[in-house]
Amino acid sequence: MNEPNLSTFYILDLDRTVYDTIKATELMRGVVALHDTALAAALEQRFEEYTTQGESFSMRDFIAENVGEDEIIKIEAKYRDLALAQDLLNPGANELIEYIRSLDGADLGILTYGSIPGQTLKIRAAKGLEDIPYLITGETYKGALIASWRGEDELYHLPEELGGNIVKSIVFVDDKPFSFKGLPIDCRGYLVKSVYDAGIEKLPSYVQQVTSLTEVVVAEKLVS
Repeated sequence: MNEPNLSTFYILDLDRTVYDTIKATELMRGVVALHDTALAAALEQRFEEYTTQGESFSMRDFIAENVGEDEIIKIEAKYRDLALAQDLLNPGANELIEYIRSLDGADLGILTYGSIPGQTLKIRAAKGLEDIPYLITGETYKGALIASWRGEDELYHLPEELGGNIVKSIVFVDDKPFSFKGLPIDCRGYLVKSVYDAGIEKLPSYVQQVTSLTEVVVAEKLVS
């Protein structure tokens, strides 16, 4: 019989959850403007369009399509240097990460939807996230993906990208209501308020709505 390596694993979404996507995109726009002001303006417009539509947008891929891989490598390097020198995390993100790491038998990972090159750049250029394991997925219903890790032993067998541990319980934090579709009832979920609210009325009872990551810390302390 399998025994869990961890009591609790926290799965954190990236964009608009732990990561300040607006601030990061503005920083990238400034870097691109040094190369091409028209492209920088187009980047800003495309980001706003995708955000309004509730869709994922890879700023890295959009730039690469316009300048080619040789130039995007230079832009990435400049962006990474600037990004790592400042805080691109949302308020409460560092507090939440520190809290999780202070718990016995707990760990965390990032589960994000989108382009592998684009999301990888964001994570590796975000101070505070560099050493956290991550999985980039094309599955929009992350709750269903998490459910697929639940074995017949009723434990969660994490993919190697997230450490490969066997876990007793999952806490999932995301900003999109549809991300929780399929999330097993023995999980705890937190929906962080953002620009997306479609489907909030369909959230299961074990998903709590919060306005900040600090509220997640407060709620988790009550559970523990």
